[in-house]
Parts: sequence; structure tokens; C-alpha cells
Amino acid sequence: MKRFDKRYIYYSLLSDFFGSLVLLFVFLKDLILDEDANAADIWAAIPFFAVGFAVIYLCFVVYRILYYKTSGYELTETEIKCKRGVFFRKRSVLEYRKVHAINKKQNLFQRIFRIAVLTVDSGSTNTSGQAEITIIEKEDTVDALLNELNLRKENRFNAPAKETVLLSNEDSLYRFTSKKKMLYTWINVVSTAFITALFGVLAIVVIGICKLILQQNFLGTWGQYFLYAFLITIGAMLLCSVFSLIGCLIHSFVGYHNFTITQRGDDIQISYGLLEKHTNTFSCDRIKAVKITQGLVQRMLGFATIRLEVIGYTVDTENNSTELGVLVPFCKYGEIGDILAKVLPDYIPDKKQTAAASFFPFISWFTLILGIVTGTTLLTLIAIMAILGAPASIISAVVLTVSGLAIAVLIVKLLSAVLSYRTNGLAVNNGKITAYCGGFNKTITVFMAKNLIAAENVTTPLRKKAGITSLVMHLKTNALSNEIKVHIQKDSLSEEMEELLIL
Repeated sequence: MKRFDKRYIYYSLLSDFFGSLVLLFVFLKDLILDEDANAADIWAAIPFFAVGFAVIYLCFVVYRILYYKTSGYELTETEIKCKRGVFFRKRSVLEYRKVHAINKKQNLFQRIFRIAVLTVDSGSTNTSGQAEITIIEKEDTVDALLNELNLRKENRFNAPAKETVLLSNEDSLYRFTSKKKMLYTWINVVSTAFITALFGVLAIVVIGICKLILQQNFLGTWGQYFLYAFLITIGAMLLCSVFSLIGCLIHSFVGYHNFTITQRGDDIQISYGLLEKHTNTFSCDRIKAVKITQGLVQRMLGFATIRLEVIGYTVDTENNSTELGVLVPFCKYGEIGDILAKVLPDYIPDKKQTAAASFFPFISWFTLILGIVTGTTLLTLIAIMAILGAPASIISAVVLTVSGLAIAVLIVKLLSAVLSYRTNGLAVNNGKITAYCGGFNKTITVFMAKNLIAAENVTTPLRKKAGITSLVMHLKTNALSNEIKVHIQKDSLSEEMEELLIL
């Protein structure tokens, strides 16, 4: 069994060097940042700092060497084998015919040492959080392994399949240009700023109440603490908006650098990234669903994101997480049909054939719960302030504030309900199902009836009497994201879903 490339040790020790510094700083931050500490105390602590760093770093060195000596992989005629781990050793065997997705990833440090991580996944629900096979090798070796595994997966041992670039930054149909990236960034920032502005308006009202409390000398020092806490929260929200702008810019220009979709035989390969480069390969027949998502600002401006539901496609073995893979990060809503016609023509969404049957159920339960919570909160606050002897002006201000907040929340929910009422619907056409759902965030999910494994009704006695229900469909995907809900539809749709399941 071949070991991983030795440069894995050097790369890991470089990243561990910075990790050791951070870890040591966490332990010694009280000494370094203590206002009473003087220069003599800090200089006296340097030997302990050096010894502590050496001990921590030595532990990392020993672990990396042991991991290198106990890990490796092997390709046989029918399967790929891999073993890894130090304290908990794992040995995985995966047949080529069961390979679901093959992904290559490089972060900045790995690119410096010219190594890459190759993950091979079967798409099993039991291992949806981590790929079965992980290989750390030289970059050119990983590329060769990726091609060889694709050939073996398709039982081809001759020349590699012809590659055709379907979409790229240079393509006339889809170009994720700098202008689009800036627009994509600002849309995300505006979404964050909208929430911040809404929070700021509510904060102004509450600050006014706080000032009134301070003027009345009610609650004393506690009133001052409450006001300061609120001001700090507002500052934190504004700071988050700034970080959101910076993060979106980095994600747009660096994360999606040189975005390319390539067809290799029956496989689709998606490549992107500058500092951390991703190359994800999967078979078209392994796609379970295509999801078209729109946030509120995207809906207003006519843009959307196209994502894929493919088990194993975006497995992150380092962070132990999976999520939907991005097919197209940002495009005009009107371009979706043309883009999918070129990349995945079977998943072009159909127009809605059904619509929400009633508006009232979208708001009824929320209004009832909000009314109960608001009434209980008001009664409790009034009783507490009456016991404490609060002035009538403060009690009135608190009542108006809580009522105003409840009304504001109700208005937001009402807007969401209106959008949900207009969005929810379903289309069934030649074994293809298109589900429309969502309020402020609209989602269009396109999947094949063959991937539908269950359909159920979610209703109440009153809704059942009116002949309406919420339809919940379960797809043949990982257990974390296999539900699609279409709300307030006619219950006759359930019978149609049952017929699809029988077929």
C-alpha cells in the first residue's frame, strides 16, 4: 500500500506552526493583555512561552509523522483501498462501480507545497458527512488518479473521454465577470444591510424608552446597563455589515476565480477557486435535484443562484460537512433556461401547474401564536412594573413598544405570507417534478419522479375539511436535506404523488 506524499508532513507542520502560536496565545492572553502586567513580567514569561510552544509543536510533529506512517492507499483491479488515522484508525474499501463523486481540493498552503487532497465518495447516507476515501498526494499524481478513477468508474481503460467546456468566465452564454461579481457582492451586502437597518429602527425606539427610564431614575444602574448593552449590540451589527462586505468580495473574486464547468464523457466537472482550488467531478445520472434559489433582493433585481443536490459532491473531510454544490453562483433569472439547456437539459424547470389554494393558512397559526406571546409578555411586564412602582408614563411606553414590535413582526410575516402564497406550487411533466416554495427566499426544485421515495400530507382538521394540505416530498438523497415542502395545495395532489410512487 502506497503512503501519502511526504510533503504532507511539511505542509501540515507549517499550518500547525501557526496553530501552535494561536493555541499558546489563548493560554497566555491573560498575562499578555493584563493591565497590571509590566515589561519585566512579560520578559520573565518568555522562557515559559518558548517551552510551552516547543511542547505543543512537538505533539503536532509526532502526530503528523505517525499519521504519515499509518496512512496510505492502493488501487486494485476492482476497488480502491485507503487506510488512515493514528488514535482511531480507519480502513476503507470502495468498488469503482460504486464511486459517486471524485473531488480534488487545494488550499493555499497545499498549493505552495504542490500537493492536493483527493476525496472519493460513494454517496452513502451513512457516510454523508465524510468521504470514504481520502488521498493526499502530489498535484500531478492527484490529477492522474482523478483521470484513472473516472476511467475505472466507467469501465473504460482506453484513452480519456473528450472534454468539452460547457460554461466558463469566457463563455458568451455565462460570464461571471467582475461586474457581475461586484453586483453579486452588493446584493449580499444589501441583504445584510436591510436587516441591520430594520434592527436600527427598532433600536432607536428602544433607546428612547431607555432614556425615559433613565430620566425617571427607574431601575437605577440596571437601566444604564441596558442602554449600554443595546448600543454595543447596534455597533456589533454595523461591524458585521462591514465584515459581510469584505467577506462577500473575497468570496466572489477569490472563491469563484476561473469558474468553469466541463463535460468529460458522462461526467460533469466543476472547477473554481484561487487560494483554495476545487475540482469536483460527478456523473450526470447521480444528480438528485437542481435547486434555483433567490433571496429577496435577488428577486427584486431578477437574479438567481443554481445549485445541485449530489451526494458526495461537496464533501469537506476537514470540516466534516456537506452542502449543496454550486452549479452557477450568479446569473440572470431569465438565463436559467438557456444555461440548463446547455449543461443539464433534463432539469429545465416547468411553469407552475398548481397554485396555493388559500391565503389565510399562511398567516393563521403565526398570528395566533404571536398574539398569545405578546399578550402574555405585556401582562407579565405590567405586573412586574406595577409591583416595582413604576410611573404610568414608563408603563405606557413599554406597552406601546412591545405592541409596536409585535405589529412590526406581524407586518414582516404578512409580507412573507403574501410572497409564499404567490410562490408555492407544483408542476409534473413526463416524470419530472418542479416544486416552487418559499417566502422572502424563493426556491425552485427540479427532480425526477424516480428519485421520489415518499410523499406525505401535513394538515389540520380544518384544512382537511377545506380540502387543502401541505405536501412534503422526500428525495433519494442524504438524510440532512431530503425534504421538499409545497404549502397549502389541494389534497388531490397527494393522490397524483402516490401514482408517481407506484410507477
